[in-house]
Amino acid sequence: MATSSGGTASGFWRSGVGRWLGSTKNLVGSGLGVAALALEFTVGLGPFWPIVVVASYGVGALLAPRDRVSLKLGLGDDATAPQLQEQLRLLEASLHGEAGRLDADAEAAVTKILGTLGDIVARWDDLAAAPEQRHTVQAMITDYLPTSLQTYLNLPRTFALSTRVAGKKTAHDELMDQLGILDTESGKIRDAVYSKEVDSLADQSRFLRQKFATSSLDLDTAPPPADDKPAPPPA
Repeated sequence: MATSSGGTASGFWRSGVGRWLGSTKNLVGSGLGVAALALEFTVGLGPFWPIVVVASYGVGALLAPRDRVSLKLGLGDDATAPQLQEQLRLLEASLHGEAGRLDADAEAAVTKILGTLGDIVARWDDLAAAPEQRHTVQAMITDYLPTSLQTYLNLPRTFALSTRVAGKKTAHDELMDQLGILDTESGKIRDAVYSKEVDSLADQSRFLRQKFATSSLDLDTAPPPADDKPAPPPA
Protein backbone atom coordinates (compact mmCIF):
# COMPACT_ATOMS: atom_id res chain seq x y z
CA MET A 1 0.00 0.00 0.00
CA ALA A 2 2.86 2.35 0.82
CA THR A 3 4.36 1.77 -2.59
CA SER A 4 1.08 2.57 -4.30
CA SER A 5 0.64 5.78 -2.32
CA GLY A 6 4.19 6.85 -3.08
CA GLY A 7 3.67 6.19 -6.76
CA THR A 8 0.44 8.18 -6.74
CA ALA A 9 2.11 11.10 -4.99
CA SER A 10 5.04 10.99 -7.40
CA GLY A 11 2.64 10.92 -10.34
CA PHE A 12 0.78 13.95 -8.99
CA TRP A 13 3.94 16.05 -8.78
CA ARG A 14 4.71 15.18 -12.39
CA SER A 15 1.25 16.30 -13.50
CA GLY A 16 0.62 19.81 -14.81
CA VAL A 17 -0.97 20.94 -11.53
CA GLY A 18 1.78 19.36 -9.44
CA ARG A 19 4.55 20.93 -11.51
CA TRP A 20 2.93 24.36 -11.19
CA LEU A 21 2.45 24.04 -7.42
CA GLY A 22 6.12 23.19 -6.98
CA SER A 23 7.40 25.70 -9.52
CA THR A 24 9.51 28.73 -8.70
CA LYS A 25 6.89 31.01 -10.24
CA ASN A 26 4.14 29.71 -7.95
CA LEU A 27 6.35 29.81 -4.85
CA VAL A 28 7.50 33.39 -5.49
CA GLY A 29 3.98 34.52 -6.36
CA SER A 30 2.57 32.85 -3.26
CA GLY A 31 5.26 34.48 -1.11
CA LEU A 32 4.35 37.95 -2.36
CA GLY A 33 0.65 37.21 -1.96
CA VAL A 34 1.15 36.11 1.65
CA ALA A 35 3.26 39.22 2.31
CA ALA A 36 0.47 41.43 0.97
CA LEU A 37 -2.07 39.56 3.11
CA ALA A 38 0.13 40.11 6.17
CA LEU A 39 0.22 43.82 5.43
CA GLU A 40 -3.57 43.86 5.28
CA PHE A 41 -3.80 42.32 8.74
CA THR A 42 -1.14 44.59 10.27
CA VAL A 43 -1.45 48.03 8.69
CA GLY A 44 -4.41 47.65 6.32
CA LEU A 45 -4.42 48.05 2.57
CA GLY A 46 -7.79 49.66 2.19
CA PRO A 47 -10.98 48.36 0.58
CA PHE A 48 -9.14 47.03 -2.45
CA TRP A 49 -6.85 44.71 -0.51
CA PRO A 50 -8.04 41.53 -2.31
CA ILE A 51 -6.93 43.07 -5.61
CA VAL A 52 -3.57 43.97 -4.08
CA VAL A 53 -3.09 40.38 -2.86
CA VAL A 54 -3.97 38.89 -6.25
CA ALA A 55 -1.81 41.45 -8.06
CA SER A 56 1.13 40.65 -5.76
CA TYR A 57 0.83 36.98 -6.61
CA GLY A 58 0.62 37.78 -10.33
CA VAL A 59 3.68 40.03 -10.26
CA GLY A 60 5.72 37.39 -8.42
CA ALA A 61 4.66 34.62 -10.81
CA LEU A 62 5.37 36.80 -13.83
CA LEU A 63 8.82 38.00 -12.79
CA ALA A 64 10.14 34.77 -11.28
CA PRO A 65 12.40 32.72 -13.56
CA ARG A 66 10.91 29.68 -15.27
CA ASP A 67 12.08 26.34 -13.92
CA ARG A 68 14.33 24.32 -16.18
CA VAL A 69 12.61 21.37 -17.82
CA SER A 70 13.78 17.92 -16.73
CA LEU A 71 12.29 14.91 -18.50
CA LYS A 72 14.62 12.14 -17.33
CA LEU A 73 13.87 9.60 -14.62
CA GLY A 74 17.53 8.72 -14.21
CA LEU A 75 17.12 5.07 -15.18
CA GLY A 76 20.23 2.93 -15.34
CA ASP A 77 21.54 0.76 -18.13
CA ASP A 78 19.53 -2.21 -16.89
CA ALA A 79 16.12 -0.53 -16.93
CA THR A 80 13.20 -2.94 -17.00
CA ALA A 81 10.25 -2.79 -19.39
CA PRO A 82 7.95 -1.30 -16.69
CA GLN A 83 10.53 1.41 -15.98
CA LEU A 84 10.83 2.22 -19.67
CA GLN A 85 7.04 2.42 -19.90
CA GLU A 86 7.07 4.85 -16.98
CA GLN A 87 9.61 7.03 -18.78
CA LEU A 88 7.44 6.97 -21.91
CA ARG A 89 4.41 7.99 -19.84
CA LEU A 90 6.37 10.93 -18.42
CA LEU A 91 7.33 12.07 -21.91
CA GLU A 92 3.74 11.69 -23.09
CA ALA A 93 2.46 13.67 -20.10
CA SER A 94 4.95 16.42 -20.88
CA LEU A 95 3.14 17.05 -24.18
CA HIS A 96 0.35 18.54 -22.09
CA GLY A 97 2.80 20.42 -19.84
CA GLU A 98 6.25 21.80 -20.67
CA ALA A 99 6.19 20.39 -24.18
CA GLY A 100 2.94 22.23 -24.81
CA ARG A 101 5.31 24.91 -26.08
CA LEU A 102 6.29 22.67 -28.97
CA ASP A 103 5.04 23.60 -32.41
CA ALA A 104 2.51 21.27 -34.02
CA ASP A 105 5.09 19.58 -36.26
CA ALA A 106 7.36 18.71 -33.33
CA GLU A 107 4.47 17.56 -31.15
CA ALA A 108 3.20 15.27 -33.92
CA ALA A 109 6.69 13.83 -34.41
CA VAL A 110 7.13 13.18 -30.68
CA THR A 111 3.71 11.54 -30.45
CA LYS A 112 4.56 9.20 -33.32
CA ILE A 113 7.95 8.28 -31.83
CA LEU A 114 6.41 7.55 -28.43
CA GLY A 115 3.89 5.23 -30.07
CA THR A 116 6.63 3.36 -31.93
CA LEU A 117 8.82 3.02 -28.84
CA GLY A 118 5.81 1.86 -26.85
CA ASP A 119 5.20 -0.89 -29.41
CA ILE A 120 8.81 -2.03 -29.04
CA VAL A 121 8.73 -2.07 -25.24
CA ALA A 122 5.51 -4.09 -25.40
CA ARG A 123 7.58 -6.76 -27.19
CA TRP A 124 10.63 -6.25 -24.97
CA ASP A 125 11.35 -9.97 -24.50
CA ASP A 126 11.70 -10.33 -28.28
CA LEU A 127 14.82 -8.13 -28.12
CA ALA A 128 16.53 -10.33 -25.52
CA ALA A 129 18.56 -12.06 -28.24
CA ALA A 130 19.76 -8.71 -29.65
CA PRO A 131 21.38 -6.85 -26.73
CA GLU A 132 22.85 -4.08 -28.90
CA GLN A 133 19.48 -3.14 -30.35
CA ARG A 134 17.89 -3.47 -26.93
CA HIS A 135 20.41 -1.03 -25.53
CA THR A 136 19.76 1.33 -28.45
CA VAL A 137 16.02 1.40 -27.76
CA GLN A 138 16.68 1.96 -24.08
CA ALA A 139 19.00 4.87 -24.93
CA MET A 140 16.30 6.38 -27.16
CA ILE A 141 13.80 6.28 -24.30
CA THR A 142 16.01 7.26 -21.37
CA ASP A 143 18.49 9.60 -23.07
CA TYR A 144 18.19 10.60 -26.74
CA LEU A 145 14.53 11.67 -26.84
CA PRO A 146 14.24 13.30 -23.39
CA THR A 147 17.60 15.07 -23.83
CA SER A 148 16.58 16.48 -27.22
CA LEU A 149 13.26 17.69 -25.83
CA GLN A 150 14.51 19.22 -22.60
CA THR A 151 17.47 20.89 -24.32
CA TYR A 152 15.07 22.53 -26.77
CA LEU A 153 12.45 23.47 -24.16
CA ASN A 154 15.04 25.12 -21.93
CA LEU A 155 15.88 27.58 -24.70
CA PRO A 156 13.95 30.88 -24.96
CA ARG A 157 11.16 30.23 -27.46
CA THR A 158 12.03 33.18 -29.71
CA PHE A 159 15.65 32.05 -29.91
CA ALA A 160 14.67 28.43 -30.59
CA LEU A 161 12.39 29.34 -33.49
CA SER A 162 14.24 32.13 -35.24
CA THR A 163 17.88 32.53 -34.24
CA ARG A 164 20.51 31.03 -36.51
CA VAL A 165 24.05 30.85 -35.14
CA ALA A 166 26.78 31.40 -37.74
CA GLY A 167 24.26 30.88 -40.52
CA LYS A 168 23.35 27.39 -39.31
CA LYS A 169 19.96 25.94 -38.54
CA THR A 170 17.69 27.16 -35.79
CA ALA A 171 17.23 25.04 -32.68
CA HIS A 172 13.78 24.10 -33.99
CA ASP A 173 15.33 22.86 -37.23
CA GLU A 174 17.86 20.79 -35.27
CA LEU A 175 15.12 19.34 -33.07
CA MET A 176 13.09 18.32 -36.10
CA ASP A 177 16.19 16.67 -37.60
CA GLN A 178 16.77 14.70 -34.41
CA LEU A 179 13.11 13.69 -34.17
CA GLY A 180 13.22 12.60 -37.80
CA ILE A 181 16.20 10.36 -37.08
CA LEU A 182 14.55 8.85 -34.01
CA ASP A 183 11.34 8.29 -35.95
CA THR A 184 13.15 6.50 -38.78
CA GLU A 185 15.42 4.39 -36.62
CA SER A 186 12.78 3.41 -34.05
CA GLY A 187 10.49 2.43 -36.93
CA LYS A 188 13.20 0.17 -38.36
CA ILE A 189 13.72 -1.52 -35.01
CA ARG A 190 9.98 -1.99 -34.47
CA ASP A 191 9.60 -3.54 -37.91
CA ALA A 192 12.61 -5.78 -37.24
CA VAL A 193 11.15 -6.88 -33.90
CA TYR A 194 7.89 -7.84 -35.54
CA SER A 195 9.69 -9.64 -38.36
CA LYS A 196 12.38 -11.04 -36.00
CA GLU A 197 15.25 -9.60 -38.06
CA VAL A 198 16.90 -7.44 -35.42
CA ASP A 199 20.39 -8.70 -36.27
CA SER A 200 20.34 -6.57 -39.42
CA LEU A 201 20.28 -3.31 -37.45
CA ALA A 202 23.86 -3.06 -36.18
CA ASP A 203 24.65 -0.10 -38.44
CA GLN A 204 21.64 1.85 -37.17
CA SER A 205 22.69 1.31 -33.55
CA ARG A 206 26.20 2.60 -34.26
CA PHE A 207 24.85 5.58 -36.17
CA LEU A 208 22.56 6.63 -33.31
CA ARG A 209 25.36 6.47 -30.76
CA GLN A 210 27.49 8.74 -32.94
CA LYS A 211 24.66 11.16 -33.70
CA PHE A 212 23.50 11.64 -30.12
CA ALA A 213 26.92 11.58 -28.42
CA THR A 214 26.35 15.30 -27.86
CA SER A 215 23.19 17.29 -28.40
CA SER A 216 23.22 18.93 -31.84
CA LEU A 217 20.83 21.54 -30.46
CA ASP A 218 24.05 23.31 -29.44
CA LEU A 219 24.12 25.33 -32.63
CA ASP A 220 27.80 26.18 -32.30
CA THR A 221 28.74 22.52 -32.68
CA ALA A 222 25.84 21.22 -34.77
CA PRO A 223 26.92 18.79 -37.50
CA PRO A 224 26.15 19.69 -41.13
CA PRO A 225 22.82 18.48 -42.54
CA ALA A 226 24.54 15.82 -44.66
CA ASP A 227 25.40 13.89 -41.49
CA ASP A 228 21.73 13.44 -40.62
CA LYS A 229 21.33 10.34 -42.80
CA PRO A 230 22.73 6.98 -41.63
CA ALA A 231 24.91 4.90 -43.86
CA PRO A 232 22.93 2.12 -45.57
CA PRO A 233 23.25 -1.30 -43.92
CA PRO A 234 25.63 -3.75 -45.56
CA ALA A 235 24.17 -5.97 -48.23
